[in-house]
Amino acid sequence: MYCTIGQFLAVDMIGGSVWDCLPYLTNLSENYRQDTGKTYITGNAGNLRIGISEHGVSIKGSLAKFYLGTNLHTLTRSDSKRAFELMADTLHLPVYKAKVTRIDVGQNIMTDYKPELYYPYLGQSAYYTKLTQPKSISYQNSQRSKKAYNKIAESKKNRVTIPEVYAGKHLLRFEVSYTARLPKQFNQALITPDTLTDERFYIAMYDRWHNEYESINKVGLTLMDTSKINTPKDYKDQLLRLVVQERGLEAFLHHIEVMKEQKVFKHKKYYTDLKNDLKKMVKSQSIAEQPELIQELDKKIANAKRYYR
Repeated sequence: MYCTIGQFLAVDMIGGSVWDCLPYLTNLSENYRQDTGKTYITGNAGNLRIGISEHGVSIKGSLAKFYLGTNLHTLTRSDSKRAFELMADTLHLPVYKAKVTRIDVGQNIMTDYKPELYYPYLGQSAYYTKLTQPKSISYQNSQRSKKAYNKIAESKKNRVTIPEVYAGKHLLRFEVSYTARLPKQFNQALITPDTLTDERFYIAMYDRWHNEYESINKVGLTLMDTSKINTPKDYKDQLLRLVVQERGLEAFLHHIEVMKEQKVFKHKKYYTDLKNDLKKMVKSQSIAEQPELIQELDKKIANAKRYYR
């Protein structure tokens, strides 16, 4: 479940010199920051990137790759706990005291078809900006992001050996990254590795991961209700509703705001009326056929949450 984890171990928590971990690092490099006039050291411990300054030690990297050698496999809660213990032994640092500054959680979903075929059915998500790439689809805001991507394609691009168990298979990875103001997001005074491996917190993370997927609007194949079409206007109204539902209401509301700034209409009331009409249109009853691929993905995402370990 856990992937990239960012941590910071302040100097007063180490109980010794921050430089004592240097002998256990590789690829050491000395760096100078002009804005502070301070020197800091960077290095590696396996796949982990370590930064050392007079203020403390920063640690960042994939927990799964550090412990299992690949992030194609998913860490269990007990695996995560052992991974942090191994990290502490490797660095000779009290990692359990570290402040967690970033949390990535994700799951590889084995799909019937290549992941790219599922992306068109993943619509907008409230409070996120949607970005689409050939091999991925992502959603971003100031505190977190979420992403669905082709894990096999990404691994091949990074020259990662694909385990035989995944040969010829399709893996869609759905991942959520918490990157800012973690205590506020999780309503915790402090988040440490011990917090991450606490059973209640771990279960809650799975719930959050699942909820982030559920909050993405699934674009179905909206069908017209011909029993309500008696005039060309009725047809146009249903056609407009179909377009709004498939493209996402937020996109059209944003466009109305742009028109307002451009002073397209003579009366300000028109902008409000138009927004309200679109909102009513989307809420009105329609017949939707959930695509087979989304039915499959919904079920497998739900199963991943149900069988957490």
